[in-house]
Amino acid sequence: MTKAIFFDIDGTLVSFQTHRISPAVLNALDRLREKGVKLFLATGRHRSAIGPAADAFSFDGFITINGQYCFTEGQVLRKSPIAPAVVAQQVELLEVTKAPCLFLSESGTLFVNPDPRADVFPQQLDHPLPDPVPPSQVMDHEIFQLTAFFTREEESAAGPRFFPGLEVMRWHPAFVDVIAPGGGKDRGMDAILTHFGIALEDTMAFGDGENDLPMLRHAHIGVAMGNADRFVQSQADYVTRSVDEDGILTALEHFGLL
Repeated sequence: MTKAIFFDIDGTLVSFQTHRISPAVLNALDRLREKGVKLFLATGRHRSAIGPAADAFSFDGFITINGQYCFTEGQVLRKSPIAPAVVAQQVELLEVTKAPCLFLSESGTLFVNPDPRADVFPQQLDHPLPDPVPPSQVMDHEIFQLTAFFTREEESAAGPRFFPGLEVMRWHPAFVDVIAPGGGKDRGMDAILTHFGIALEDTMAFGDGENDLPMLRHAHIGVAMGNADRFVQSQADYVTRSVDEDGILTALEHFGLL
């Protein structure tokens, strides 16, 4: 019996085209709530940037920064920062390479090395970039994630020297999310489920990106969106329609939840 469902935001709940949840999916969330199903966001975004989904619906809890910072209303359930020495290594590399990067702390996001490559955030995600700061200022903060603007080709050419000992995940062609080892949305799921006393066998998860794979594999039922790439789809239990075709609603009906 499904008692908890986890939803990625971008490309899953929220369309890249409209930057909002469709009315049909919002109605589905309301119907699930009436049935007593707990509903959670699971995103790579910082908690200050979950508005496109959180403003539209009152979720029961939040996995943010790819599982590195998880909370319910008024209570932090999991915090897993990157070691300061490792952050310092990354700052040194960025001072040399001048590659644009976002550093996500508990309080907000720091933007270093402004560059047109980072314009994908405001242009495609409807997410404004903060004012840039010198890379050295990053060390004044506890950092939970880096979002580095590297294409797949640039990441491959750079090799392991850029993010040694860190976990690198991609959910967009223009950038990667980088977190501490042993992190991921699956670890965030565990923190949420422990708090609410829900068994893993009673879970479902929806996602479309490579950073959703730990969650899709971990949930009892992992659903990939129709707009996910073929590899992500191959790892899911079920592939639904795209976000712009209300794929979440299609899957919920397929599994008899609505």
